[in-house]
Amino acid sequence: MLGYANITIQTMTLQTKNSTEILTNEEWDELVALKNAINDNPASVHYEKMERFTELMVRSLDGKFDLVNGRPC
Repeated sequence: MLGYANITIQTMTLQTKNSTEILTNEEWDELVALKNAINDNPASVHYEKMERFTELMVRSLDGKFDLVNGRPC
């Protein structure tokens, strides 16, 4: 059987240490720039930048869909 002992597999896992912090102005600008690039031509955006966009977008939504007495705030 053929084996590839020298090849390691890297998973695409979100690894962020500041997932609960609100976005800084620089991060917000980066989010908007990435959104525009993805909207204009998705094929031109590297997958790592798309992952960064996802991380920033999720952080921007933090707390916006919390429930108070069973209803959205």
